[in-house]
Amino acid sequence: MEMYLDSFVNRYKMYLMDQKGLSRETYRAYLNDVHHLLDFLDEQGVSIPDRMIVRSYMLRLHNHYDRSSINRKLSSIKGFFDFVMTQTDLGLNPFSHVRSLKKKEILPGFLTTQEMISLIEKTSDLRDRALLELLYSTGIRVGEVEGMNCMDVDVKSGVIIVTGKGSKQRMVPLGSRALSSIRSYLMSRGIDDPIYCPEPLFLNTRGGRLATRSIRRAVYKWSQMVALSRHISPHTIRHTFATHMLDAGADLRSIQEMLGHASLSTTQRYTHLTLDKLMDVYDKAHPKAKEE
Repeated sequence: MEMYLDSFVNRYKMYLMDQKGLSRETYRAYLNDVHHLLDFLDEQGVSIPDRMIVRSYMLRLHNHYDRSSINRKLSSIKGFFDFVMTQTDLGLNPFSHVRSLKKKEILPGFLTTQEMISLIEKTSDLRDRALLELLYSTGIRVGEVEGMNCMDVDVKSGVIIVTGKGSKQRMVPLGSRALSSIRSYLMSRGIDDPIYCPEPLFLNTRGGRLATRSIRRAVYKWSQMVALSRHISPHTIRHTFATHMLDAGADLRSIQEMLGHASLSTTQRYTHLTLDKLMDVYDKAHPKAKEE
């Protein structure tokens, strides 16, 4: 039976080389994953695994590998048995019922209020300061910033029109400090009332629309000048906005609307640090929070 399996592995190698167009590293990883399973099956003295053997194998993976490695191995193995099914009368992929693991979501860090204030106050460039003020005041996405035009800023009502995912538009409140910084930057360009100006809100040095890559570069540049110890991106500021709003008592529905989330469950991801902070305060303050 070992030669039987080896013969399919050899054919699978040719299949991968001819059909998949994989990189050398991925090709090797797929084959290593298949051999890893076959070694396990050899230990168990079986050829085609039943559900109990599949369960035992997945348990071994859980004990030795992280989620991404397990998912890759599972994908490799499923692909191998799908191939075997095309070559034999095997009617069911033994791993077809096994679901990939959900990737553990890691939210970006956020800045403290003082860190955020220092970052903005140390930004001397008019455009970049207006950019940082806008990001922190609204929590909008970097791509949404790139797509904004001057006429999207209503200085009288203190709101901006944001075009989000799926070209959906929403109105987001703009803080007075952000509005003042944006007006100062636009006045330096000779624009007194942006409502009549169709130009991009933020320009690069060549006079074109400031791209997301340049926005990220500007945020990182000023965070380095303030000597923040971690990598700061526009999404870090978006997370900072949401976290600070929650800490101040804003309700999730309002934050959902401002962030442009289609589902409230997406917004709820931002509550974890607020809840951690709340539990820490509770543990320190409540006399019966912890047993002696």
